[in-house]
Amino acid sequence: MNTQKLKLAAGIFLFTLLLPNASDAYFTTAQSATQINQNTILYTVTYQFGFLNRELYMPIVATRDLATTSKDFRIGYSILNGDTPTNLGTAQTIALSSDEDVQIKDGRYYLPDRKSAEFTLVTLLTVSPELLAANPDLSLLVTNLPFLMIKDGVDVPAHLNPSELQYYRTPAVKVN
Repeated sequence: MNTQKLKLAAGIFLFTLLLPNASDAYFTTAQSATQINQNTILYTVTYQFGFLNRELYMPIVATRDLATTSKDFRIGYSILNGDTPTNLGTAQTIALSSDEDVQIKDGRYYLPDRKSAEFTLVTLLTVSPELLAANPDLSLLVTNLPFLMIKDGVDVPAHLNPSELQYYRTPAVKVN
């Protein structure tokens, strides 16, 4: 009886190990926020993606305040003052990857199956001194992160949901 239970447990363990588990396929690994000078803040959000049995496309381009329901293949993000989105400042943003397995195809990052790679969303936010008079607490939150999986030649579009994206938030910078 115990050997049957042991074999069953081992079989279940091996089966779950071989399945593409969404929670293990992607995650954020680091977030940072640094005030570079009086009116410029550097935000970074680093995340890792990859699947055992699926090719993957990831966006390079990011857009501020992109609707979470957008079908655009772009990363969406918001600048928050506390917990409230703000339109303070001007932002320049791009997703970068220096992983040797990542290629650029069709204006997107491409990653073959059985590979994972690290990506970093980099944002420079410039805010005029006049807008800083209220001493805002500014952070960045990724609000839309689409990706495209390819399984047996079939495109499978997907995106992270808000409960997953809550971890893709930088610390706040108290601008002074």
